[in-house]
Amino acid sequence: MSHTDTQLSNLRLPEELKVKLMEAAKENNRSAIAEIIVRLEETFTREDIIEAKASRDALLVELGTVLQTSITAAEYLNEVQSALQETQKVLDAKLAVPLPSEETKSNP
Repeated sequence: MSHTDTQLSNLRLPEELKVKLMEAAKENNRSAIAEIIVRLEETFTREDIIEAKASRDALLVELGTVLQTSITAAEYLNEVQSALQETQKVLDAKLAVPLPSEETKSNP
């Protein structure tokens, strides 16, 4: 332990947990204290990962909403474009028909 480490005295563990800890420490070639430290550090790392995944999931949901809104807007724009094209066809057809001349109007 370095001089900057804090000592935790009288750590009480249930016997079953102590046995598991000692077995894990032996399997990993660590002291009991080193095993405790590694396991504690892993819990904090896992918490960071869980938080990062939660943030990622929230961003994915938001992205999905934005994409759906974009798709809906694009579909609406396509409908408007189709309506404008149909209106243009009607106007073109009406403009293609010659207007009656003034002479035709006065001679029924």
